Amino acid sequence: MFLISLVLMGTVTVGAEFVNEPIRMEYWPPYYHPHEAVVWAGVPIQWINATPSPHSVQHDDCGTGKPCLFDSGKVASGKTYTLPGLPPGRYSYHCELHPIMGGTLIVEDPNDRDSPSR
Repeated sequence: MFLISLVLMGTVTVGAEFVNEPIRMEYWPPYYHPHEAVVWAGVPIQWINATPSPHSVQHDDCGTGKPCLFDSGKVASGKTYTLPGLPPGRYSYHCELHPIMGGTLIVEDPNDRDSPSR
């Protein structure tokens, strides 16, 4: 598991983890580790493909008529995808190649002490 030492600033939603390491794409559920990742707004977010197969990281709103905020395309085995950062909010995503794979980013404003996950 990947944790950041900022736990003194507050607690997080049960099951969600602050991350400062890459989110790992894996073969076993929940497929993205951690499944719910809490990150600061504007901070780069990175995924690493730890499997021998290609995977992707695609915002669930892509192709729905809503803004598609990120789409990695195919990420080869051992390669990474880095998103420069997102505004505060909750963002669900999935692997376009393997729709059973899904995860959630919880992006928080570091200045917002009344965040729902605190």
